[in-house]
Amino acid sequence: MVVPPTTAQQRAIAYAPMPFAAISFLSSSYVIYHLLFQERHKLKRLYHRFVLAMNFALLPLSFTYGWSTLMVPKGTPNYVGAMGTVNTCTAGGVISLVFGFAVSTYYGSLVLQAFLGMRNNFKEEKYRWIEIPVHIVAYCIPIAYAIIIVATENFNPSASGCWITGAPRGCESDPDVECQRGKDIKNLVQIPGFSQIFLYFIYPPAVILAMWCWIKRKQRMEASSTTHSHGMSILRENARKEMISRVYRQISVYLFAFWSTWVLSLANNIYLFRTGELVYNLTILANCIFALQGFIFMVVYFTLQKMGERPKEEHYLRPNTTSSRASRQELTVSDIRSNTRRKRESSEEVATNDLAESFSFNVFDGVPDPDSPWARFFDQSDHSVDDDPPEGGEQALPN
Repeated sequence: MVVPPTTAQQRAIAYAPMPFAAISFLSSSYVIYHLLFQERHKLKRLYHRFVLAMNFALLPLSFTYGWSTLMVPKGTPNYVGAMGTVNTCTAGGVISLVFGFAVSTYYGSLVLQAFLGMRNNFKEEKYRWIEIPVHIVAYCIPIAYAIIIVATENFNPSASGCWITGAPRGCESDPDVECQRGKDIKNLVQIPGFSQIFLYFIYPPAVILAMWCWIKRKQRMEASSTTHSHGMSILRENARKEMISRVYRQISVYLFAFWSTWVLSLANNIYLFRTGELVYNLTILANCIFALQGFIFMVVYFTLQKMGERPKEEHYLRPNTTSSRASRQELTVSDIRSNTRRKRESSEEVATNDLAESFSFNVFDGVPDPDSPWARFFDQSDHSVDDDPPEGGEQALPN
């Protein structure tokens, strides 16, 4: 038998997610406004189109969390604020299932298009074909599944709103309680949960692992297939290290935000699956975080954009501060050679470090700065360029 929540817990389940859902709704609305009216040119890139589609899906999803127990049929025991009908409960369950699946599909597709972009030198015409299949998966699969759930009357009051369960709640696991609504579809009930676990916890890390392996292989190919001057070799190596560092930082932000919205809900569902009991305080906290998805994804979107931008300040070569004995006594030939070598090495190191930091690169948005060594790192057709300095001079570093 399912132990009902206390009155205080019922109030928290009903009202706690509402302000977070409102923040999420406003955040998603701002991202949509930003892309449609402020930075419409960004929609030429597949990444931003997926972000736009995801935020459109977040709007109705945030609405269901703001709706909360209001959609539960009026008079249902242990639900504070219940004032809906069977139809409103069914509608809320459909919206939660369809748009929840769509959001996770679009968010997972971001890392897929990043990986395909890297493999295709960010030439979007080579991997733009994934756009329509992603939209089809995002909506056709959950809509088909929702039709089955509606036909079997399995959208009913759950722990915090309406979801896939029998009515009254807990009747499936209690032989003494007869289910008034909901036919037995035990195997189908597990599909949405496992699908979202796959989209959140298995699929993105698998794609990221493939991306990491590809970068390492590309590094080895680049190192073995080209011969550079000393200064340009340092430049290439520093730029590659900086690029990989940025990729790791951007992927870490992406995954942390991705998992942070789901980890508590996953823990709660695992406990429910193993024991048949709900931890209501954990449910309340998980619902509040899950309702905040729009805000979290907005922060991630602009954070990744900021992480990939070129710094505003100009980079200059800093002067070498090596002291000289010229002010005190006459320099020997050995002193002159030693000082010249130190100045050249120091200047190369400072120049390459400043230059690597000045290049912009966003692994999700694609297209590294065309002047940077990162562009060459991806462009396999560029290996014919001669990087050695012309006779009698040194190769100039790009400004």
